[in-house]
Amino acid sequence: MSSHDLTVAGYVLIVLAGVCLQLLSAREGSPIPPLGAVLSRVMRTRSGQVGVIAGWAWIGIHFFAR
Repeated sequence: MSSHDLTVAGYVLIVLAGVCLQLLSAREGSPIPPLGAVLSRVMRTRSGQVGVIAGWAWIGIHFFAR
């Protein structure tokens, strides 16, 4: 297994964890907020906006560059 395969597997695990959390948040009375609510809360501040943009850029550079 190459380092690229390991990196892709790590990203897949992160996405699967996000999907699981989203599914858990859809249950009635769940203490876990949905992703939309989390992003709305984060995007209220300038530092949150910069963090989201930086995160997207980091993913784009490291995952899609080749």
